[in-house]
Amino acid sequence: KPTNSLQLVIKLMDSMVGEDFIDNKRVYLSGLSNGAMGSFELLKNRPNMFASAVLICGGGDPKWAKDFAKTTPVWVAHGAKDIDVHPLFSIKMVESIIIEGGSPKFTLYEDVYHDSWNNVFDDPEYLEWLFSHTKN
Repeated sequence: KPTNSLQLVIKLMDSMVGEDFIDNKRVYLSGLSNGAMGSFELLKNRPNMFASAVLICGGGDPKWAKDFAKTTPVWVAHGAKDIDVHPLFSIKMVESIIIEGGSPKFTLYEDVYHDSWNNVFDDPEYLEWLFSHTKN
């Protein structure tokens, strides 16, 4: 069961996507560190909500991947030298997404610590990749 905080986020997101001014085919998700962990859980609870997701230096329960692996394109990024959130958390999620039939984009930044979001945000592919996806 989602935490109280995540339940509130889910309730907010559900209400927002119901608005006429929201293009439901273009709702995107991105999170870093603890936010990426929450984003993985949000994907598990709302696998059909997001057109794509970029999750940076986070992780989650690999069992969640079965719920979103085939529905949401995911880019997972992590610094290889991260000592705050070990890169294996991302690697395990990527592995699980692949096992569940997804095809995630995965970037492991050499000699980068926990601040791997700087690498992602500096990457000209970041926004291009994120926004290149739409829901059917």
